[in-house]
Amino acid sequence: MKRSLLSLVFLLTVVLSAHAQDKLIKRNGRILEGKVTEVGVKEIRYQTSQDPNSAKFVIRKAELERIEFGNGEVFMISEREPVKKEEPAKRSYGTDYGRNILTISPFKALDSGPGLGFSYERLIGENQYVGIILPVAFIFKEYNVYSSSIDLSNHYYTNFYVSPGVKIYPFGQRKVTYAVGPNIMLGFNKDRDSQYVPTGTTGYYSSIERNSFRLGLIINNYLNFQITPKINLGLNGGLGMRYLDQRISSSRSYNDGMQVTGEFAFNFGFRF
Repeated sequence: MKRSLLSLVFLLTVVLSAHAQDKLIKRNGRILEGKVTEVGVKEIRYQTSQDPNSAKFVIRKAELERIEFGNGEVFMISEREPVKKEEPAKRSYGTDYGRNILTISPFKALDSGPGLGFSYERLIGENQYVGIILPVAFIFKEYNVYSSSIDLSNHYYTNFYVSPGVKIYPFGQRKVTYAVGPNIMLGFNKDRDSQYVPTGTTGYYSSIERNSFRLGLIINNYLNFQITPKINLGLNGGLGMRYLDQRISSSRSYNDGMQVTGEFAFNFGFRF
């Protein structure tokens, strides 16, 4: 009798174990019930039914915290799927600098004389290889004339120039940057000189003021030193041709024709 009772208990235990569900505990707390059929290196395979022909499911091992088998065994999962490191976005060297540059030229010289200048530049394109620049300059033109009635010696006119252009940065934006590009030169000038007017045996000097308009093209070379991300120092110099130099006075108008022209400047810039 006793042996029969032990056999019955053993049989019930086997039957219950065969029908007991395994529990897959996910890291987010969710519980999946079924029968684990395979524990792989990275995946767990299980079925939700005892039928061998029922659907089979696969779950990544990294999603699970532990497995509680129907027989009471607990399998803790410690390994996680390696996290892929995101590669930093590729960018050209120096493109963290601002795209806008305001520049003052405390010294700027054209063929017509010395002066000072200002400019604004906007860098375009993802890699900032091209800049659109708009410089303006104020050139101080000295005139020396003789007049018997008025002292007109050692005076100055302030002449105005604007030179829109394009800058090409063949090496991109760096701490030491080189650029080259054309500028269209537009100049609005005034000048004054003396003309001797004979009157028989004697004569006198007459002062004549002339307005002029200049149009030319200069190829400039630029060298900039980026001291900080916002502050830079630079030099630029260029040569070109003045195609039009139209001079107009009260008595006549004439064109000086094509002439070689050029410029040089020392620059202090703010970048943002």
